Amino acid sequence: MDTREILTRFKGGTLRREHAVALLAGTSPVVAPPVVALPVAALPVAADREPLPTPGPVPGADAGDGPGTGAGMPCAVVGIQGRFPQAGDLEAFWRNGLQGRIAEAALPGGRRSACAGWRGHFLDGVEEFDPDLFGLGAREAAGLDLRERLLAQSAWQTLESAGYAGARLERLTACDGTARSVGVYAALGPAGGALPGTGHRHTAPPASRPGPAARLSRLLDLRGPSLSVDSGDSSFLTALHLALGGLRAGECAAALVGAVELRLHPACQRPGAGEGVAAVLLKPLAAARADGDRVHAVIRSSAVGHPGRAAPGPQYGRLVGRALAAAGLRPPGTGPQHPDAGPQSEAPDAGLEAVGVALQESSRTVAALVGDAGAVTGAAALVRAVGQLRHAVLLAGPDRPAPAAWEPARRDDGTVLPRRALVSVPGPAAPADPTDAVDAAGPADAGDAADAADGTDGTDGTDGTDGTDGVYGVYGVEGTDGTDGTDGVEGTDGVEGVGVVLVVEEAPAVPRAPARTGPPPGTGPAELVLLSAATPAHLAATAGRLAARLSDDGGGGRDGGPAGPDLAAVAHELRLGRAVLRCRLAVTVRTVAELADALAGFAAHPGPGTGPAGVRSADLRTAAGPPLIEGLEETRAYVAALWQGGRLEQLTRLWLAGVDVCAVLPAHPGPAAVELPATVLRPRPLEPGPGTDGAPQ
Repeated sequence: MDTREILTRFKGGTLRREHAVALLAGTSPVVAPPVVALPVAALPVAADREPLPTPGPVPGADAGDGPGTGAGMPCAVVGIQGRFPQAGDLEAFWRNGLQGRIAEAALPGGRRSACAGWRGHFLDGVEEFDPDLFGLGAREAAGLDLRERLLAQSAWQTLESAGYAGARLERLTACDGTARSVGVYAALGPAGGALPGTGHRHTAPPASRPGPAARLSRLLDLRGPSLSVDSGDSSFLTALHLALGGLRAGECAAALVGAVELRLHPACQRPGAGEGVAAVLLKPLAAARADGDRVHAVIRSSAVGHPGRAAPGPQYGRLVGRALAAAGLRPPGTGPQHPDAGPQSEAPDAGLEAVGVALQESSRTVAALVGDAGAVTGAAALVRAVGQLRHAVLLAGPDRPAPAAWEPARRDDGTVLPRRALVSVPGPAAPADPTDAVDAAGPADAGDAADAADGTDGTDGTDGTDGTDGVYGVYGVEGTDGTDGTDGVEGTDGVEGVGVVLVVEEAPAVPRAPARTGPPPGTGPAELVLLSAATPAHLAATAGRLAARLSDDGGGGRDGGPAGPDLAAVAHELRLGRAVLRCRLAVTVRTVAELADALAGFAAHPGPGTGPAGVRSADLRTAAGPPLIEGLEETRAYVAALWQGGRLEQLTRLWLAGVDVCAVLPAHPGPAAVELPATVLRPRPLEPGPGTDGAPQ
């Protein structure tokens, strides 16, 4: 059995990893029955779109690219949220990109600075946190440092925007039936640290303290793998690469990947330094489409590597080649090639455009928006790429003076290819080298081949068994402070040079729903709309935000305007996509316009009992506990019968009495997913956490 056949069989799922390693190394493994590859359900695609590949050998790929990094199972971005300098949400971040804005400013007031007058890219209000949203007291909230607080809020909003903060989250199950099977992969820049002679105490958390990913898993009650990642500027993309591997290995049903960078310590502050926080929720594309999720973009493949002691320049081209091969995308004219082969004759841009790649996002392209943003750099690059894919617009960049419409590439036969982008950190320092972009570098030895095949570079951390999270990458292994190997604030991080490349694709075309031919608005069946929040203030503010969004979207055809979202879809999403909290609201309406008016009236005059337009609400925070009937199988059967019979009054009373009437509803059958605004945060200044040098910096 030659190398090509070994790698092909491994990729196709008919040869176990340990046997592939042994065969490639020239040893004889113990004979074991082959793994049986499970069939992948065919996905519907639009007639003018290229179908997604199924697991199997990549035609024309050389043996070294066979395993890739999990080719054959693309993953969907079903939730995405973030805050960046001078952009409190992703809509503002997109507008800044369209306008070519440079989001640079002076250091926010209240922070200490090493030198006066310098400018950078900063977040506002980093010392504020909303502990009520998570049910935390002051002491518990103080146990989280500022970075973890920001990441927790972004993660919550990501789950809500994806519709996985409530009943649907409970039904994300692992292979063994474990509920809430969501892996957490967190990338956080260093908290600060001490510099010799500055008088600042060292603020690194003790070794026994669980890592940030483990704490986020506990805070959100998520039960998948929990890994903290630090590989410098590529931390977020490395975390995402590991999350893809976890999804493809069946370790979790969904993966939450987040990153945050703060320049709090004066020693971290230098001209051009940047901050930000972002999170994405990933699911296998097949599962996302089957579940009716809103897909923002598709991650086709990823590749990660370190150049070792070699020059880092050629690494980008090798990773691009590996990522393209893992996605089953081979630019025309690029057949099998040894890693040490000579230059290609074809220009890289032509090769990439032939497979639909017309965009390359990296730290260079986001520098004006986020500056030198450390661990969150890759998140900013991914968010910018997803925005361009969603809007079919190419933003201005180093090689593009102004935004332009993104026309998709076509095959020679006229077939339209999906729009695709490369997202990378560190990315090319200059326009890509013709010898790199279409190379497909294979693994150098048996260990590399098998490591590439399972989506890691062989050094990933493992889940701790004591509640701590696995840690991928060791920050400060080659630290430069000359003491105990830990990193100085400005020191070399010891993993500098780790590169990651993603192949990102626009969301698959979804068949348009047939035009609604039902009864005129206001004459159809009534819908019970349920909303809950942590406090009455959260409930009123969220109701007001939702009312504004529904009015902006057309108000359900009010005054002859556009139709807007479907009422059933809105009610369905609020019942199943949001967490069930102690302050609750219920209203029965027949149109989106009625709902918008009712919610706006409640926001203006909140309070328990019956309010404007029939809105009823209750504050259950002082209740002794859930009703005695909560959680009983008989209660579930009774509530299901009420839904089946359309008994909305009885359901409303149970909801306001504390019963979770949404738990019995089917998670996905029903209206297509609709994205609604997240719960309004009500952050307030808190005492600094343990990783922030004892005071806002």
